[in-house]
Amino acid sequence: MGGIGRSWGAASLALMLLAALAACGKPGDPAYDKAFNAAFDKSTHDSCVPSAVAHGASPEAAESYCTCVVKELDNLPVARKQALNGSSPELSNAAADCRP
Repeated sequence: MGGIGRSWGAASLALMLLAALAACGKPGDPAYDKAFNAAFDKSTHDSCVPSAVAHGASPEAAESYCTCVVKELDNLPVARKQALNGSSPELSNAAADCRP
């Protein structure tokens, strides 16, 4: 699943930014953080799965991989998630840790 992390990362980040713009409040506010984290998890997962399949993963393997990536990134604070980009080490580490 070589380039999966790079290809889904840009789409995920774009969706994440849209979710952040739509949310009220600011990082650190519990309601904002909860809404942001839910949107981040969904957009990351939903952009990752089709990308993984397009790169040759079976649907089952893609689901497992992407669920793992989301779980790996869950521990990041909202402000750090908002600062992620396609070359962020957190994304590279999550992709490497979750590869079968």
